[in-house]
Amino acid sequence: MLRFKNKKITILSGGSAIKDIMFELLTYSKNITRVVPSTDNGASSQELRLCCDILSVGDIRQSIAMSIPHTQQNKQLVKFINWRFPVKKYIFIDELGKLISDKNSVLYQLSDGLEIQKELFEYLFLFLEKVDSLNLSNGSIGNFILVAAYFKHNYDWNEAIKELEKLFSCSSKSLPIYLHNQYHLKANFYNGTVICGESEISAFGAKSNKEIASLEICQLKDEKFLDVNPQVNPKVLSSVNESELIIFSPGSFFTSILPHLINDELPLALVNNKKAKKVFLVNLVQDSETTSFTAEDIMQIIEGVAQKRGYKLSDFITDIIINNHYNQVSFFNSKQQKQRYIQMGNLEKYKDEGINIIIENLEDPWKRGEFDAQEVGRVLLGL
Repeated sequence: MLRFKNKKITILSGGSAIKDIMFELLTYSKNITRVVPSTDNGASSQELRLCCDILSVGDIRQSIAMSIPHTQQNKQLVKFINWRFPVKKYIFIDELGKLISDKNSVLYQLSDGLEIQKELFEYLFLFLEKVDSLNLSNGSIGNFILVAAYFKHNYDWNEAIKELEKLFSCSSKSLPIYLHNQYHLKANFYNGTVICGESEISAFGAKSNKEIASLEICQLKDEKFLDVNPQVNPKVLSSVNESELIIFSPGSFFTSILPHLINDELPLALVNNKKAKKVFLVNLVQDSETTSFTAEDIMQIIEGVAQKRGYKLSDFITDIIINNHYNQVSFFNSKQQKQRYIQMGNLEKYKDEGINIIIENLEDPWKRGEFDAQEVGRVLLGL
């Protein structure tokens, strides 16, 4: 029985890890809100943050693109907003001016026949009008459109996203967890190293193989990182309060999932919502941030965040869903790189708190290390 068909669902996720599962959920409910991080500071995202004094828009763009209905014409639209400049040392912003002024350019070819072509280019012309200098290397057209929408709609991220979702006829809503333009991640590693900046945290952890002990939000002010009590997007809190199903989706644990909880307001909203199922869907395989972690280790970190604020893990999570991989430890993916499944650890102990542990066969047999979206959707919607 699909209890959550057409019900209000909030997904606390990263950028693209939940893509196929999201498509599956949208076949059952159009009342879905994805909450995404807004602290990425790597590559082209960093360029935009520095030159425009904005939050990171890459995950927001990906979330919006995922919720565009799957039609033949919309394939063309998604290709357009995902188009990127090549990766070079420096590409001057004049190159964007050339593309949007030349009716024979790749951007006009990609958007030829789209009913909203005019509106798309109006946003790009506005972006060019507002931004004097920017390295376009690896820059995404969709990011530029999103930033222009922010300028056009009263420098209000929620309004800008809402207007683009209306323009693109999106099937779900997207919201950034934080609205402050200068919020960044700060990680304390077990070896005593403190790193500020999401991309720097990921790079240090992957290179040094050091584990993160705790995570915080800090604010960049006058070229200094300062500790801050982050303020959550009010629309995110409303979505969590109104939801009947809340999903912590797959994604990089420390840089995509945990940032949703390292504040005072969203944990309180989770505690206050007594009617919702609050589900943690454990990743199938380890990533560079969770090397050697078991599902129990991940739950203990979330439990520590809960206890720090006077709550229990069961206030945040009512159900833990994990794939049954029959004690397999590793496999080789298509690139011949060794991947390791996340082991369960002792999750049974959380049953004493009333948390439901669900072990299912959730791996796509044709795509090793990836979820079978239909199976995940069946489990989630049948809770």
